[in-house]
Amino acid sequence: MSKSSVTDLKSEIARFLRDRGAFQVRVASPLVGFEKAIRGCHPLDVMKKGKSVIVFAIYVGLDYYRIVKVEGKTAGDDRIGYIFRDWLAYELAEFLKAKGFSAVFPYGHFDKGLSFKLAAHEAGVGVYGKCGLIITPEYGPRVNIGVVVTDAVLEPDEKLDFNPCKACKVCVRVCPVEAVREGLDPPVSHNREECVNFIQGLRDESGDPKFFCGYCYDKCPVGRTGKRGFWISRYKKLVNLRRRDRERLIQKAMLRRR
Repeated sequence: MSKSSVTDLKSEIARFLRDRGAFQVRVASPLVGFEKAIRGCHPLDVMKKGKSVIVFAIYVGLDYYRIVKVEGKTAGDDRIGYIFRDWLAYELAEFLKAKGFSAVFPYGHFDKGLSFKLAAHEAGVGVYGKCGLIITPEYGPRVNIGVVVTDAVLEPDEKLDFNPCKACKVCVRVCPVEAVREGLDPPVSHNREECVNFIQGLRDESGDPKFFCGYCYDKCPVGRTGKRGFWISRYKKLVNLRRRDRERLIQKAMLRRR
């Protein structure tokens, strides 16, 4: 593939994702920067002949912790942001397959599949914060990261030259169990075991398996927080209109099609 074709495909991918709600789209090379990936969680473990790691970010705001319920029951284990992210990754994979490339979208768990945080860091979507979350310049940690690994050759982007935590101690102060440690650089400044154990304790005590802490996520001063992340609504349907409006619209639509 020529250099111009590579550039054109990367632009197409960015446009495809941005048109569907992603605010950031960047690429990492699976051959550079993933040395710290846990065994079995490297991009090349996901796709042996992978050439590019496409990383995109969607802004979810403080609405991130809402869940989808169907008939009063939680629809699976995914928060709304996860459902949308996975749909968008699937759409991108199908987009690439239609162009003749192979593409997979891995799981984003810490200990299996692939670390989306690491991919976001390597692609320059954000950087690790003191609290262990990925911090983006645009919206701080209030984002959801999606990843697709493909055999399409795309030009990788540079890591971010961005250090939002250098003079900030907000998450150090607000963490209820002091799991964010002052004097250490990200991501080792975050005591993940202490954090996870505390959240599990909250869930056990409350009886709610979806209980979260949220202090570092909500209180991080980086990025805008007032903007709503997303809206859940329905498509307009003819059957739901008032009779007079429905008949008028039917008549106009039929005339337009003639």
